[in-house]
Amino acid sequence: MAFDEHLCMLQSYRILTGKDSFNTLLEEFEQVELVFDPTRKVIVMDYDAYDLVRYYFEAREDYEKCAEIHWAKCKAKNF
Repeated sequence: MAFDEHLCMLQSYRILTGKDSFNTLLEEFEQVELVFDPTRKVIVMDYDAYDLVRYYFEAREDYEKCAEIHWAKCKAKNF
């Protein structure tokens, strides 16, 4: 199976926003590719996985996902 950037970003978005867990994605998809290592905690900082996913959806003008990922990052920053 070839790399699918959009699917990778969607899967990353779903985990980062808490909509799904990695295990849930494994049950749903034959292959899961993320922009971060799911076995490690995502460290909130400038230009992190949250920003990468948000920039992707911003370029696609999917501003609802941009807002959700922004708030997920704010929430993660406070923990």
